[in-house]
Amino acid sequence: MREAVGLPQNSAKAGHFMLPTLFQWIHVGAAVMGVGGMGFLLGVLLPGSQVLDPAQRDLLLQAVLKRFRWVTWSVIGLLLASGLYNVRQVWEVPPGTYWTWLKVKIALALAVFLISLCLTVPLAAFDRFRERRQFWLWTAFALALAVILISAYLRRA
Repeated sequence: MREAVGLPQNSAKAGHFMLPTLFQWIHVGAAVMGVGGMGFLLGVLLPGSQVLDPAQRDLLLQAVLKRFRWVTWSVIGLLLASGLYNVRQVWEVPPGTYWTWLKVKIALALAVFLISLCLTVPLAAFDRFRERRQFWLWTAFALALAVILISAYLRRA
């Protein structure tokens, strides 16, 4: 059966594939949580909260965003750690189109992280940034979707 699906015969070779698979799973899972969370906020929570009076809406959004802060920070940490491991897996790829797109992907991801941190770090210095929360959420969401598109391309490159 292992031969039929292209799996290595001995356990040493099988173990060689487990760590990269685990890190890719962590990377994709964290991205799903982060991007899905932004999509939920933009597509469901923020529009749905408009039926509440302003005081109730503020209370709801404060409670949700306080909890989502920890999801965001965890996602960023997991993406950074798993991303560094995943880059190590392609380190031998010669310079060219792959590396160009990978650098664009990393730059866009870092922009998403920066926006996310500015929206979630509870410091007064970021209040002006949070005043335009919906604009910055849409910006981060669009950039994150671009990162996913580039990732899909790189997976097949």
